[in-house]
Amino acid sequence: MKKILAIALAAMMVLSLCSFALAEDAKGADVKGTGVELTIYTNSGSSGRADWLKERAAQDGYKLTIVEEGAGAVQQRLINEGAATPCDVVFGLNAIIWNDLIARGIVMSFDAPSWAEEVSAGLNDPNGYYYAIVKQAILLAYDTNQVAPEDAPKDWPDLWENEKFWGKYESQIKLTGGTTRNVLAGILTRYVDPNGELGISDEGWAAVEAFFAHGTPVEDGVDLYAQIVNPASPVLMGQMWSSGADQYDGQYGTKTGYAVPECGIPYAVEGVSIISTSKNVEEAKRFVEWFGSAQIQGEWSEKFKSMPANEKAADKAPASQIAMCSIPAQDIDWALVAANIDAWCEKIMLEYMQ
Repeated sequence: MKKILAIALAAMMVLSLCSFALAEDAKGADVKGTGVELTIYTNSGSSGRADWLKERAAQDGYKLTIVEEGAGAVQQRLINEGAATPCDVVFGLNAIIWNDLIARGIVMSFDAPSWAEEVSAGLNDPNGYYYAIVKQAILLAYDTNQVAPEDAPKDWPDLWENEKFWGKYESQIKLTGGTTRNVLAGILTRYVDPNGELGISDEGWAAVEAFFAHGTPVEDGVDLYAQIVNPASPVLMGQMWSSGADQYDGQYGTKTGYAVPECGIPYAVEGVSIISTSKNVEEAKRFVEWFGSAQIQGEWSEKFKSMPANEKAADKAPASQIAMCSIPAQDIDWALVAANIDAWCEKIMLEYMQ
């Protein structure tokens, strides 16, 4: 009897060890959460994204608290909170902000998740501080039901240089959002002048002044497409990120058209990283391994019409996303932008948004 019990116990131990090994060797979406609560900051939680992620992650054992704000606001929150931040993981953002967070020591470098090699070349941080999850084309969008492509602007300067667009495009009242900052970067870096104010020529500042002077300020809390379909609003066009275009078309019945400038368009490459002061690093690493996997990013793409950075999930993206994200990228000096964007926005707010 004792011999039988010993054999049974030995078998149980082997099975237990095998199960442990399988759990440790799990990759991607097979990596389950342990129930340790993670606090996540993101600028990519709007339009139901945060709720979906929280619920989907819970199915695989992750317990998430998600704080959603604009990209600049997330950045500033992390700076202000310093070592006292409750944040464990941050995702979304863009190259401008990632470089700033790295320089401040706010995010940590960590071993690449298994899916990092599936990401399009050049999108991950080379030093392991963040890994790419979504590509967002930053568009000048309009509704082709109301504006024929031949009558639409072909580039951003058309908005302030052609009177027929005056008052018909939305201009921002806050400059903390990642999309807004990418738009401004795309405009201002066309006018780089080392001898100009903040590295920009007088012509560039005059262009930005006209941009804000001839736009219709955004109505706080009302999205662009709600304005576009509102007969009482003059707004017919404005800034939009690529995944938002498809989502809002489904919501409002619009059909998005977009400018394809000869110089290309800005792109925001969203990433995911771990906060250097996190007390839950191991769970955070598990979440990153799970979240960026082809399986989960494919589900995210199908739900929110985004273009995954993970090439194994790219077939889940709609044809419209593939088309939008095939527009050539504008040649932008992102180091110049990162060094000056706060000062540029401050000047715009003080001088051109009164």
